[in-house]
Amino acid sequence: DKDKHKNVYRFVCPYAGHFCCSLTSLVFVMEGEGEVLYNTVSWDSHLLEHLGRVMQPAGPLYDINCFNGSISGLHLPHCEIFSEEDMDCLAVAHVTGGNVAIMNPLKVTEAYVMIDIKDLSIFGLIKRMIFPPSPVIAQVLVFLRPITVRQEENILDVHLLPWNVPLSEVKDQHAENTHINTSSKCFLIPGTQYRLCCQPKGSTVQPATEEFDFNFGPNYHPTFEVFVNVRNKEVKLSLMDNTEGREVWVPRRVLTVTSGQDEELPVHRWLTGSEFVNNHRRHLIQKVTSVMEIADGLRAKGMITTEMYNEVHVTEPCQNKMRVLWKALDSGGASVKAEFYRLLKEKEPHLVDDLVSGPNSPQ
Repeated sequence: DKDKHKNVYRFVCPYAGHFCCSLTSLVFVMEGEGEVLYNTVSWDSHLLEHLGRVMQPAGPLYDINCFNGSISGLHLPHCEIFSEEDMDCLAVAHVTGGNVAIMNPLKVTEAYVMIDIKDLSIFGLIKRMIFPPSPVIAQVLVFLRPITVRQEENILDVHLLPWNVPLSEVKDQHAENTHINTSSKCFLIPGTQYRLCCQPKGSTVQPATEEFDFNFGPNYHPTFEVFVNVRNKEVKLSLMDNTEGREVWVPRRVLTVTSGQDEELPVHRWLTGSEFVNNHRRHLIQKVTSVMEIADGLRAKGMITTEMYNEVHVTEPCQNKMRVLWKALDSGGASVKAEFYRLLKEKEPHLVDDLVSGPNSPQ
């Protein structure tokens, strides 16, 4: 349902049996032919208040409808790792008309909570919080943000989520990004701080640490952001328990070039700001018109002296201003040229585009 920005799943059952949804992992027990519509809905804070403080969501909340009533059972996927004392910690919340009834399962397996159902509406797993937090099965999902022509870094969004959050729901919420397939399974403890590590070392990860949240929507914001130089076609990501200092998700190779891109990205994608300035010296001197605005930015950061700034200011025309400013760029080195490039992209983006895509761009 694109108007409401949510996934609605439709299942047409030809005969009796057990049928598993490959997107949500829900299993429907059908007595005969029927049609089922289902979608996730938000956990209402008022519903949780009715459950009391000892209960919390343990899975997505599903609104399920079957048009001829042929559904008789439901298996809800969970992410718990059971010990002997907490085998009975899971139950099912059945929501009808704003009221919540707690259903005890018929059976709980390593992967599913099974219930018989008669009245269809909204169902979701809940967990009795009697014991301290223990590890659950979780997933690390990696998405690559769209790459723009003038971009110097790839940005990866990394999500830490419970295992029974459907990937399809997260992908739909971040449809503009590309999901990068990698082995995602790990074991995390809710409320524990984790640290994402990235190689090569020049990459930046923010925040430094973050708490694993038992999040079942409606919003799936990235837990970490990773900034990687576009010249790196792959990175290695791993996850550390920040308290114990141990790896909980061992290093994975993650490609930052998606299948939809060319095998070799255009050369300008790999150029640093300094290299771009060096390679386009002649054209920059002839074509840059916002010389004083760029000089203002460089002066504000202490990258050119007052004397140099004044010399640029009194020199005419623009081509001669650029020749004077170029002396400061050469003496300042790569950092000053990189800042010049950043300011140029801000002031004259069309010029940058023309230079990186024109016949005079480096081959």
